[in-house]
Amino acid sequence: MAEEYILTRDIIQDHSERMLNIKKYYPYFKLTDGAFSQFAGGRYEQLDMGYILMAVLRFFIEENNFREKDVTYEEYKSFVHDIYRRDFMLAIDSEEEAELSAYIFDKIKNDGRPFSYSYFDPADKKQKTVRMKLIDSRIKDDVICYYITSDAIEFYLDTKEIKDESSISVAQVLLSKMIAASNFRGGIEVIKRINSEVGRLKARKNEVLNILSYDVFEGARAYEEFVNTGMRWFEDEQKLFVRNMELVREAAKRVESLGDRDAENTDTSSEIFYLEAELKKAITKHSELLAACTDLQIKADEIISGAKFSKLRRSFNFKDALRTMMNKGDSQMLESMIIPILNLNTKKQFSLTSIDRLLMAKPASDEKGEKVKENATAVTYIYEDEVEEQRISSNYVTLIKILLDKLSGCQVGEGFDLRSFNEHLSTIFEGVYKNGDYYSMLVHMCQKKSYDIDEVAKDTDTFFEAELKEAAKGMSELAFSLTFDDDDKVSLEGIFEISNIYFQRVA
Repeated sequence: MAEEYILTRDIIQDHSERMLNIKKYYPYFKLTDGAFSQFAGGRYEQLDMGYILMAVLRFFIEENNFREKDVTYEEYKSFVHDIYRRDFMLAIDSEEEAELSAYIFDKIKNDGRPFSYSYFDPADKKQKTVRMKLIDSRIKDDVICYYITSDAIEFYLDTKEIKDESSISVAQVLLSKMIAASNFRGGIEVIKRINSEVGRLKARKNEVLNILSYDVFEGARAYEEFVNTGMRWFEDEQKLFVRNMELVREAAKRVESLGDRDAENTDTSSEIFYLEAELKKAITKHSELLAACTDLQIKADEIISGAKFSKLRRSFNFKDALRTMMNKGDSQMLESMIIPILNLNTKKQFSLTSIDRLLMAKPASDEKGEKVKENATAVTYIYEDEVEEQRISSNYVTLIKILLDKLSGCQVGEGFDLRSFNEHLSTIFEGVYKNGDYYSMLVHMCQKKSYDIDEVAKDTDTFFEAELKEAAKGMSELAFSLTFDDDDKVSLEGIFEISNIYFQRVA
């Protein structure tokens, strides 16, 4: 009875999950079932919708995820037009190609609707509907762009891993889409797939090292294949790990901002926590794999270099040669042994007198030092921040001098407002309103409500007063106050609005 209970429970509880797993295959079989039999009187039945679909999905993965750009309809159309000519040798005019491409695209998009099918959930005792899309769209810069969905990527990966790119990178692309869609449970499964691939690469690394230990030629081929299919993508994989970790943390912040309002938020928070923990483990394992592969590179270089040296080493086993000649009964092989010995060039010898000259040669007793010229001028470096500070200071001093000159022309108790000052500036400088230093000068100036030139000359409290002191050299007995009117807004050529300021000379 217990076994029967377990069997029944597994059938009921697992049915819904199995139906959800089937959904990624459903659009493929729906699209390939008589795809071209009803279109244009069956003229294009030679085309294989399954092949075209897989090619289009691979094209979208390349553009969306590897090149990180959306696809326009014109780009899709150019891609499938090449398929007609290259793979099916289809000779049709441009108008027919456009009509055929539109038909295929509408089929893959399912006319903008998701592919759906219903199933009975025995656990909830009701009919449920599963929906998925292969290609979705969005508007970007007033242009309709298309992108592949995470379900379509998962379907493509289940059929065959992409060998041109790292399977770890592709799995991380799928992970980022699942995080964006808040499918954290599915993301955990993707991380497990990544860990499985990391484990496979570690095992393959040990296999390559083992092959190198007994067969250098076969091991070198295995090592080259391992480098091309596994090691060349490490840098891109590390970047994707960092990006996905940022996405997980952003998702965690969003859930934290909502608080524990209901059980669903609590479950989501726990899933994100588990996902982050698994991703950290994956990053650690990937770093260990990188260290193991670096060790493999060092050992492989040593083994291959040693094998090259042993092959080039001059040695000859006379016993093996004699045994070979006796087995073959061929004395002609003696020729290859004797002739090199008879042709030795004994005239090229190293003279013994050269040894005496080498022993008697004395090195220079002193090392000549470098002469340093006394009149050498020191190089002065000017850094970028110093250039910026000089520019800001120069602009501040110029603007403040104009302000002080205008105040000097006023009687005590008289003044002018910011609007009048702006008009005066515009007659002196063209484009002054586009100079950021002018606005920052106003901000610094508004830190106080009054300034006295004589007091500022004695002591400067702020950055503005230091520039005011520089601009007011040769001036004295001048003081002015600032009155702010928040209700009166001064418009600067429609670019900005600033509260009006009234400058009044008080001394």
